[in-house]
Amino acid sequence: MTERVILNDCCEDWIIQWGGFYRPGASFVCPECATQWRKPRASTFARTSDRREFRRELRRGPEDEFPYLAAVDGQEPIVERCCAKILLTHGGRMAEGPFTCPVCATKWTKRTDRLHGLRVAVFEKEGLAEPLTIQPGRTRPFLVAISEYSPPRD
Repeated sequence: MTERVILNDCCEDWIIQWGGFYRPGASFVCPECATQWRKPRASTFARTSDRREFRRELRRGPEDEFPYLAAVDGQEPIVERCCAKILLTHGGRMAEGPFTCPVCATKWTKRTDRLHGLRVAVFEKEGLAEPLTIQPGRTRPFLVAISEYSPPRD
C-alpha cells in the first residue's frame, strides 16, 4: 500500500499566495486549519508537526504557469494540486466519462455512484488504490477514497 502524503488544500493555498512574503526562518500558522509551518529557506516550507518539507514549484504551459508545492523528499501527494483544484471546483458538475487535466495531463474518469444513499461523483485514475470522491468538510470540501467517505451531517 502506498503511504499517503496529505498536504491540506488550505495550507497549500495559503503558502502559494502568501508564503513568498515570509522571511526565511519565519514561523506561521495556516489561518484555516491551524497547521503550524516554518520557512527554513527561500521557497521552502516545513510542517512543524512532522518536519516534512515542501518547495514552491511552477508547471509551465504554453501561455500560463501553475504554482504548487512539491515534496522535497520526492514523496508527492497521490493527487496533484492542479487535479484536486479542478475536481473539487468542477468535478460535481462535470459530465461523466474521461477527463484530462490541462496542467499535468493526468487522465481521469468520472462516474456517479451511490454512497450511504447519496449520489456522489466518483473519480478514478491509473495508480489509485481506490477511486476518490468529494467529502464535504467543515470549511471546504476535500478528496477522499470512497471507503473513507461519510455523509454530510446536516
